Amino acid sequence: MNADKRTTEKTAPRAADAATTAGQGTRARRWLRRQRPNWLGLVVMVLAFGWSITPSLLPRPWLFEGVICGLGAALGYGLGSLLSWLLRKVRIPEPRATVKRWAWRILAVVGPVLTIFYLLLGVGWQNEVRTIVGMPDEGLMTSFQVIVVAVPVAIGAVLLGRVLRRLTGLIGRLIDHVLPRPVSAVLAVAAVGAIVYIAVAGLLFRGFVAVMNNIYDGANATTAEGITQPTDPLRSGSGASFAPWSTLGMEGRNFVARGPSAQQLANFSGKAAATPIRVYVGLDTAPTAAERAALAVKELQRTGAFSRKILVVAGTTGTGWLEPQSIDSLEYEWNGDCATVGIQYSFLPSWISTLVDVDRARDAGQAIFSAVYAEWSKLPEGKRPKLVSYGLSLGSFSAQSAFPDAAALTAQTQGAVYSGSPNFSQPWGQIAADREAGSPQWQPIYQNGTHIRYAAHPGDFASPSGPWSTPRIAYLQHANDPVVWWSPQLLVEQPDWLREAPGEGRTPTMRWYPILTFLQVTVDQFVGVDVPNGQGHNYGTTMPAAWAAVTQPPGWTDADTDRLTTLVADYHIE
Repeated sequence: MNADKRTTEKTAPRAADAATTAGQGTRARRWLRRQRPNWLGLVVMVLAFGWSITPSLLPRPWLFEGVICGLGAALGYGLGSLLSWLLRKVRIPEPRATVKRWAWRILAVVGPVLTIFYLLLGVGWQNEVRTIVGMPDEGLMTSFQVIVVAVPVAIGAVLLGRVLRRLTGLIGRLIDHVLPRPVSAVLAVAAVGAIVYIAVAGLLFRGFVAVMNNIYDGANATTAEGITQPTDPLRSGSGASFAPWSTLGMEGRNFVARGPSAQQLANFSGKAAATPIRVYVGLDTAPTAAERAALAVKELQRTGAFSRKILVVAGTTGTGWLEPQSIDSLEYEWNGDCATVGIQYSFLPSWISTLVDVDRARDAGQAIFSAVYAEWSKLPEGKRPKLVSYGLSLGSFSAQSAFPDAAALTAQTQGAVYSGSPNFSQPWGQIAADREAGSPQWQPIYQNGTHIRYAAHPGDFASPSGPWSTPRIAYLQHANDPVVWWSPQLLVEQPDWLREAPGEGRTPTMRWYPILTFLQVTVDQFVGVDVPNGQGHNYGTTMPAAWAAVTQPPGWTDADTDRLTTLVADYHIE
């Protein structure tokens, strides 16, 4: 009896330990099952990786390509996992264990093979786009670089998704105690969505903007190397100016201190030239757009700008930049008998200004044109300069904001040149929407081209064949300019320009995929100017032909346009 008791006492702890070990083993297996990737998620992940690597508007550097592919793969995994969950919810019978094993074995082979295949295709696609825009091919090594970036991006995005899913479950379980399950699930999703929004749009974004403001505010206060204060009273920032040199901002100082001299213009034209007038008012010159515009008009009056042959009201980009190729081309064509005026509304790069300064850009464009137009309208009709509106990129949006529609644009100006207009610009959007049936979105025909025409290259101004009456409005846009074609619409809807036959410069291989095409074109904007002239967001060498066509300088010839195009093509644009 005592022996039996001792045996029982010895075996009881072992049995308990075994039970505990078995319980722990079961929990471990459950945990491992929960961590095992979802089969359908992995299948869609591989497909989404392939869709992500397809070509878009411009060649993508391998780093950007890797980020897009990683995010695309993570989105694919999430979509596949969601489909798998829905199939379980509608009680689709699960395949047998043998079928599952073979499915995993096939995926283990086919998945990597397909991924490598897509990577090699991606190199070919990128080289196809590079050939179209006139850039050298890249080697197969880029496929390795892409996957090295894509894998950690995809893993990080999937892990973040799991964290958010578990947070949603935790909040849902807390609410379950007081509300029905369906209601608590909806509230949990809404709560996590609000947390993400506050974290990203609130804390992270505001912090990012604050850092960028500090960085670019400092840059705005600097003066570029080689730039000195002008002494000519025909320039803002001179000793005679109402706009002090120190308040113009870096790009304002660049604008008024540069440009061709009267002697350079005379050498080009072969006859005596005038000194061009350049007026600029910076953010620090006056506190509001209306006050800056009023001061700009005083500067125009002081310099005698209203007595020149042509007066250009220019919209500036986010940093306050005015493209030298554009402004210089006009001054060469008019032999210096012209004036250009612009005001600053931001010091941030345009891609950041698009996020935070759109209202300021709109206000600036409306304020400066309204102020100049009011003063210009007071002059006798025979003594008014030709009044022209101009803008590039976000500057195009700013300049166009002065006009509620196309009718106002043609009624209040004697011409306009807008290059690379952002997709949200108006009346650009209205004009494209009202284009003639059969004309493509990338180069629409509006009212038979009577006043408004679109061009990617100088020869495009000849289409349509009817007369181009004054005032002439020219929109310059390339079929592969991501600034023109980027829109939130790309997230969920295929736009007309992707339904139509591709315009010159866009690869016919490009396809629309929800979300992914939006990511691709978003990234394309960061390399929009890293391509040769006449491609992407580069319009400088088209400006001589555009200004000649729109403003029709007396005595100007096609040969002069060719000479000027060669001259500005050699510019080093910072």
